[in-house]
Amino acid sequence: HDKEQHEKLLSLSETSGSALYADYILREKRCWSDVLYDFDAIRLPDASTLLQLLPPLRPRHFSIASSAPSTSTTKVELCVAVVEGKTPLGEKPYEGLCSSYLANCKRGDVVRLWFKPGSFLKLPMKTLSTNNHQYETPILCIGAGTGIAPLRSLILERERKRPPKNGNDDNKINDATLIFGCRKKNTDYYYQNEWENIASLSVFTAFSRDQWHKVYVQQILKQQKDMILNHLLTKKGAIYIAGGAKMARAVKDELLELLTSVSEEKEAMKFLKQLQKQGKYAVEAWS
Repeated sequence: HDKEQHEKLLSLSETSGSALYADYILREKRCWSDVLYDFDAIRLPDASTLLQLLPPLRPRHFSIASSAPSTSTTKVELCVAVVEGKTPLGEKPYEGLCSSYLANCKRGDVVRLWFKPGSFLKLPMKTLSTNNHQYETPILCIGAGTGIAPLRSLILERERKRPPKNGNDDNKINDATLIFGCRKKNTDYYYQNEWENIASLSVFTAFSRDQWHKVYVQQILKQQKDMILNHLLTKKGAIYIAGGAKMARAVKDELLELLTSVSEEKEAMKFLKQLQKQGKYAVEAWS
């Protein structure tokens, strides 16, 4: 029995056993306590020995979802999806460590945190000389799920610092566009009411599970090809992308494809790199 468990543990730890590791650990979301339970031949002298062997928990990074209000700089907002579900094979319940911790916090609880710079460092704030209520550089925000968090902070920051309109100026301002994707409109369309009340913002949505065929943000880009190219090439706008790494790669590929339709592929890649250097193309993505 001990020898059998010993051999299986060795297989799990070797690169040749990566498929076994994926099935046993990753897919079924087993942690070290599950392993100790399943492999009861493992013997440890005491808990301190176990703690010395275990790697430290990795920090969880969350993007701030709010601007810095002028009245108070001590309040920040987060947009966190609570991770919970059942494993595919054993149907064992699981939950996210940090997201569940935050969800169970009560008013007055102390949460230890720190701040670090994000990916969006150069938000264009210069207004037009002919109309100081409108920003010179329009922004296009593309995100999915809780990726909306840093995009919301950008949009709200520009709205907070936007100079007031002249009393007799009735011209409609439109210097921000949001392309947002999520599974279902009724449950995952974060901050919907806010977007509807920002006059300068145009919104396009992709709800992937609300119809039989899935719709993602990159498909909205394709549908809005003329608007995207006008934003980039004519208006010299900025682009900010936030969400899962897979989505971010798909969005970049689609942007390159749109640009390649009016130029050479090499020129399209050079154009995006130049935007990035100027701080007008930035990605905040996680896996």
